[in-house]
Amino acid sequence: MFRKALFLSSALMSTPLITQAHDGHGFFHGNELAHYITSAEHAIPLALVVAAAVLLISYQKWSQARKNV
Repeated sequence: MFRKALFLSSALMSTPLITQAHDGHGFFHGNELAHYITSAEHAIPLALVVAAAVLLISYQKWSQARKNV
């Protein structure tokens, strides 16, 4: 429980740093969705976060299924 609370609080505290829009590189303005998808600087961390979320959800479902057996 402590690890979950620590992870959640650190993720919430770092949200302003992650979501801060900026101009100056790429083809799109810093506040457009296309900027985050087409820029490797943003697309790679986004893909890693999505992959981590999928892994955590699938592990949680697997763990619940294993407890029910």
